[in-house]
Amino acid sequence: MEFDLNQKFNYPLPRTLSDFIYNHLKELIINNKLKANQRLNEIELAKYFNVSRTPIREAILKLEATGFVTIDSRRHVKVKEASEKELREILQVLGGLDRLVMELAVNSLTPKQIAKLERLADKMLKKSKIESIERYFELNEEFHNEILKAVPNKFLQEIVQYVNEKLKRYTYARIHAFKKPGALQDSLLEHHQIIEALKKKDKAKLQQLIYGHRIAPLSVPSYSAGLKEYFASNETKEEKKSR
Repeated sequence: MEFDLNQKFNYPLPRTLSDFIYNHLKELIINNKLKANQRLNEIELAKYFNVSRTPIREAILKLEATGFVTIDSRRHVKVKEASEKELREILQVLGGLDRLVMELAVNSLTPKQIAKLERLADKMLKKSKIESIERYFELNEEFHNEILKAVPNKFLQEIVQYVNEKLKRYTYARIHAFKKPGALQDSLLEHHQIIEALKKKDKAKLQQLIYGHRIAPLSVPSYSAGLKEYFASNETKEEKKSR
């Protein structure tokens, strides 16, 4: 289904218009309804959302900051091309940040939070079948956010949330890759290993586990092949011409 700006937008709007518009456009990009290199016209968007251009500008600037669009010198806005290289770089950064998250969270997590992590890990095991991968991703995000909430450092929380926002651009690329046979197996086991290390307050083990948890799937042949397959199938005409 293509995204049509001529279709009237008639959903209820919340108080923060720019945040709502940002989230809506972000979801359209993630779901590939707004394609790579597609132009976003400020005036058309204002008509579509039935708002002034101010919240549109604010939403576009946030989309640029989080890696969903680009703005050139003539103020033309385009949906940013996704790339396997950028995904690998994001996961590398997130793996490094997660090491610090674990170091700071290990002494702050409560028994109640640990119990919640165990429930989430158990649910992920049940949702590891191919037809449930989308739900697995939701639970995985909740798992990592629960640990992040225990970090007594708001600045670190904000940085991790910012990088996670960039990672959302690649949700469906990662889902596609994890649907390949054998791609998800190690990640499933690692959640329970992380919980055991948290219980023992084993910082060295936690840092080793969490970095591998983020980066290791990239070395799994089936996962890596799934990523390449996804990006090849979503390659734009402009990208093909440039090769």
